[in-house]
Amino acid sequence: MTQTIQVQMDGEGAGTNAAIQRAVDTAVNGGVVEIPDGEYLMHNALHLRSGVCVVGEAGTVLKKTPSVSSRIIDYLGYGHYELTVNDPALFRVGMGIHVIDDHAAGFYTTVATIVGIAGERLLLDRPLNHDYSPAANARAISVFPLVEADNITGASIENLCIDGNKDQETFELNGCRGGGIFIYQSRRITARNVEVRNYRGDAISFQQNIDVTIDLCHIHHNTGGGMHPGSGSVRYLLKDNRIHDNGGNGIFYCLRTTHSICRDNLIENNRLAGISIGERDTDHLVAGNTIRGQGGPGVSFRLPARRSGDRVHLQANTLGGNCRNEGAAEIEIAPGLRQIHVTGNTIAPVKVPAISVGDGCAEIYIHDNLIAGRPQHDEDVAGRRDLVQFMPPNQFPPLGPSALPADGARHLNVDHPGPCEL
Repeated sequence: MTQTIQVQMDGEGAGTNAAIQRAVDTAVNGGVVEIPDGEYLMHNALHLRSGVCVVGEAGTVLKKTPSVSSRIIDYLGYGHYELTVNDPALFRVGMGIHVIDDHAAGFYTTVATIVGIAGERLLLDRPLNHDYSPAANARAISVFPLVEADNITGASIENLCIDGNKDQETFELNGCRGGGIFIYQSRRITARNVEVRNYRGDAISFQQNIDVTIDLCHIHHNTGGGMHPGSGSVRYLLKDNRIHDNGGNGIFYCLRTTHSICRDNLIENNRLAGISIGERDTDHLVAGNTIRGQGGPGVSFRLPARRSGDRVHLQANTLGGNCRNEGAAEIEIAPGLRQIHVTGNTIAPVKVPAISVGDGCAEIYIHDNLIAGRPQHDEDVAGRRDLVQFMPPNQFPPLGPSALPADGARHLNVDHPGPCEL
């Protein structure tokens, strides 16, 4: 029988993340945690647990508190669990913290929880990911994801609003270490009907995961991108989401992220590209999306350093009015791409060509698209039109989650990821 626990609004920790975290930890062996309507001030991430579903009501808001920061005054070593700060009185046990210096970026920064304070020392629950030096402006800042899944299996969040409070929060957390929702080295994680707004950073970032589902979410007015699948994540589903007015890309496929389906999303008015696909981002189906009004291209295949985002099928998407600030075409296929299939799309370019193709591409299939209200002409493709086949492929590789090979998660130290459940 499924256990249901309701977060209590009265008593110690009421209206903060502490009350929610206690309920989630109580249900750690599986169950449902219900969060009543109300605003909860987040001094740290809500850490999801395996097998637990967290469900809000209409009006349930998790809102970040403004950060505090202090200089780090000792040289810190990789793997240590403590740091020394100039202003320890600014911090308290249970607070989330971000450790950084001018030489640390991406995965080299550290996000952790303060578990103890001893004089000028802050004791952490996680090891430091890097050496940090006072000479390089080392500092500790109370920034963190508002919801985090870290090394867990089978958890979900539903019917919540996540508010990053960007008008009062001043520091932007990088997407490799956080987001409004951050999923890391986990399996079978779902976010459904969640609003993520006003976060200084990416709205949803997931790194090194298997079987993530982002469904029916509303993602808007964040300073970074809307979604950031990356760092080898495989076999995931992005569907029926609204992603608009964010400061980066609508969806940014980062590095070696493969075998996904991105379908039926509304992606509009983001500052950069609607969908950006890059290095070793392969085997994706992108279908039925509406992509309009971006500052950059509707879909951008980034120029690879060595191996590109090959084996991608763009099918039955609607694009128009993109490239408001930059970009060469509604769909940009950079030099060196292979096995890109573009078919059944409706494209309404305003000031740029519908599609552009770069040097060195091969097996590029572009056919049966509707361009500016009429059937596609060969001239709708700019650049290396001679490298394009204006007909269906005889056989295109199978794509998406179900096509992940048996060893497709070996880079995540998973020999056999098991059957696809998406």
